[in-house]
Amino acid sequence: MLCTQTLFCGWGVEASETIEKGDFIIEYVGEVIDDAACEQRLWDMKYKGLENFYMCEIRKDFTIDATFKGNSSRFLNHSCDPNCILEKWIL
Repeated sequence: MLCTQTLFCGWGVEASETIEKGDFIIEYVGEVIDDAACEQRLWDMKYKGLENFYMCEIRKDFTIDATFKGNSSRFLNHSCDPNCILEKWIL
């Protein structure tokens, strides 16, 4: 995958190979934080004027924050016509 910055819509991802429907693309990576840390980070980002954040709530009090430490998965499905689905796996 190739991360590219678009002219008007921030960052996006381009596939470097064909992806078929149902293929696994990538795991969502970031910092695991609780609700209190999540709320604090969102307020801090608002105060700093940051408009983009990348968080995935897994369950109550369990969020993966890929805003500052993450991989290219954070840029998937950020379009007006998303074509990927998120699957939550518990091992």
